[in-house]
Amino acid sequence: MTTYPTEPLPRLAALDGLLAAPAGRVPERLRGLAADLGITGTAADPDAAHDPDAAEPAVPALIAALRTTTGPRGAAVALLLGLLAEAPGERVRAAVHRGFTDYLEVLAERGRDSRAELLALTFLVAHFPQERDAVLAATAGLPLPAGDRARLRRCLDPLDPQDPELTRIWPDPTHWRALPPAEREFDRAWMVQAPAGMMRTAYELDTRSLLAYSGAKALWAAEHGGEEPTGTDPDLRLPAATAGTGPAYAAHLAAMRCPSCEGGLVLDSGAVACTACGTVFPADGGTVDLSLGVGDPHEPMTKNVPLCYSEIRSAFLRWKGTNWGGAVSVQDEDEYLRGAVRPVDGPILDLAAGTGRWTAVLAETHGADRVIALDLSAAMLRQVHAGLPDVATVRGSALNLPFRDASLGAVNIWNALQSLPDQAAAIAEVGRCLRPGGTFTLMTFRPSTDPLYRVFQTAPFGVIPVALSAPEDLRAWLTAAGMTLVSQWTPGSFVFITAVRDQIG
Repeated sequence: MTTYPTEPLPRLAALDGLLAAPAGRVPERLRGLAADLGITGTAADPDAAHDPDAAEPAVPALIAALRTTTGPRGAAVALLLGLLAEAPGERVRAAVHRGFTDYLEVLAERGRDSRAELLALTFLVAHFPQERDAVLAATAGLPLPAGDRARLRRCLDPLDPQDPELTRIWPDPTHWRALPPAEREFDRAWMVQAPAGMMRTAYELDTRSLLAYSGAKALWAAEHGGEEPTGTDPDLRLPAATAGTGPAYAAHLAAMRCPSCEGGLVLDSGAVACTACGTVFPADGGTVDLSLGVGDPHEPMTKNVPLCYSEIRSAFLRWKGTNWGGAVSVQDEDEYLRGAVRPVDGPILDLAAGTGRWTAVLAETHGADRVIALDLSAAMLRQVHAGLPDVATVRGSALNLPFRDASLGAVNIWNALQSLPDQAAAIAEVGRCLRPGGTFTLMTFRPSTDPLYRVFQTAPFGVIPVALSAPEDLRAWLTAAGMTLVSQWTPGSFVFITAVRDQIG
């Protein structure tokens, strides 16, 4: 029997409940203990405030339990200690650190026999960069997959100002380190120019992303018999295509408007000009730039993202969508779009199109000549144009769409709304531009209904802002934008929505 501190604490009874729970009750008891320790809120109030140091007296009991508890319960205890190691309370973190030698001993004893415990313990010791050498030595001979080992090492490594690898660590650094030397040097060149404070902030946000992903994966393994997440990373790259005969955007100028004065647009000596205010908008490489110089704050960072896009996206969906079991496949996404997009007259806009993988589905289904891909990133639009030269590409802002009122036949935002700076405003712009009867399709993510998983899911995605939207907020924004919800599908933490623009007036 584990010996607990003498101070009577209700949370220790909850720990006893976890340790004695039959296998089928471990997830429930784990979440109850996490709430008692102040790691999470409750299902009714996931964001409930708590004393950051309230869990300190329970830490010795957790460490003692880790020494004597194996299997899913041992993995659960390791996960709780890992979460307390990143708690806001300094005393709690110090108490967890005091068990460091115990963690290494448990790793040595069980790391080869239990994948669930190996992942949970790896998540725990990844919080101690001050013990980097000891952790790396202790895990050197353990059967960690290459990606998990690379994440662990990056969490422990100090920031190197001469080669900081900022944003080049997701879902693990191995994919980025395999890029051609010229691309790696391009990344290093812009990274080392970052101010010291900004560099440090980006490094810490990257670390938090890796810890959250590792913890979410370990939780999945602990509750699914140590299973590896389902599925492989599909190749989402667009094949290079033969260049089109002319700028595809020219066919859609009648639907566009000046983003400055809302006047009409016409071709003008290889560029695009406003007939009202005379502003000339550059058009280069088949793309017209109607961004008004807003620019993408992450532009240098996005240049090489398409080279690792397949791995980045699959891991992101596992993490933010709770898709570890592969409940939603790329084929499911394709089929949803093919069935849900029902355009009326007018162009089909793929808003925040990214690399164009789902722009391609729209083009295949409805014809490339009907589709417009809009993004704020020039790097992404180059990828779209290279793979889909007959699709119009427009650089512009989701918050000031360069289209006339009621000019578009359908709009799609796929895996992008969560990163827009004002989601309600973006949906309002969609409603303004859609013709009555036109469809709006959306795939994004909602906060997990599991308070424990939500701790991992809502951690930062490096420097990229990600805000998960409650379905009730999405429905309210749709209504305010003059749209009616037609269907909603919420597997895992995904939100798939189809709405239709109401009649105007």
